[in-house]
Amino acid sequence: MALAHNHAPGRQLIDAGLLVRRGSTMASVAEDDLDDSPVAVMAHPITEHHGHLGNTAWLDEEESALRRVYVLDMASAAKRTVERIDCSLGREPVPYLDGAMLDFGTARLPRRRARVGLWVARGLSTPRAFEEFRQLVERRPSEGLRVVIVLDSQDQRRAPFLNGHELVALSDVVDHEDGLAVAPDILAARLMRGPDHTGPVWVSGDGGVLSVHGRLHEFTGGKQKVAVSMLAGAWLAGDPFLPVARVLEEAECGASVKRLKDLFGGHPTWREVIRESGTSCWLEV
Repeated sequence: MALAHNHAPGRQLIDAGLLVRRGSTMASVAEDDLDDSPVAVMAHPITEHHGHLGNTAWLDEEESALRRVYVLDMASAAKRTVERIDCSLGREPVPYLDGAMLDFGTARLPRRRARVGLWVARGLSTPRAFEEFRQLVERRPSEGLRVVIVLDSQDQRRAPFLNGHELVALSDVVDHEDGLAVAPDILAARLMRGPDHTGPVWVSGDGGVLSVHGRLHEFTGGKQKVAVSMLAGAWLAGDPFLPVARVLEEAECGASVKRLKDLFGGHPTWREVIRESGTSCWLEV
């Protein structure tokens, strides 16, 4: 009924294959002299079509265009979203989480030498859904940076930081002339600069870019990226202090690296935003 009262967008979405029919409702409003009361929908004893028995005849629910159910075709929407990006699984993405998450393999983006993993997801705005996503990530960890294009509205709850993953709202990187497809150049810029509203601290999924009060700091070393991800993740989680030994261990530093100073001593961020004292280290925000 909503589509019927909003003709142009509804018809465009249906014609584009983004909205597909999934049967009809299981409740109906009587269209005869039953005073417009809701009536139960049941299966016809002979035809097995859903409907209800009116005063004079059987009323088949399938014949009511205003009560047909349409749903988002996730596969069609996701393929349209990444159609301008060179993906290794562009034609046959792998579905996860009952089709709410599609894995498009690895993608080549402008101004990035290494390919990145690319997923398209919806429904991550609730704590329960994000927990299912987090468990999926634990089962299928990313070898490098994995970009997750999220179809949910920006007005919904922003997902927390997840190491190795960059969650990007479709509205941040969409080509407005197309309306749905991601613009590769805009996506590449978003990965380097972060979203428009980052808060005091933002870190890219791979730890390569750290923003503190809007000032960007870039890191190229793999061990530095691991340490930066841990420090930023701890600050974002509300417990910013980490043991130095734990950070160095996770970063797989050798025996010669005993302090963060050994890891970051030549970097401009050392003692400006990355601090250590005794056995602890943290971000100075």
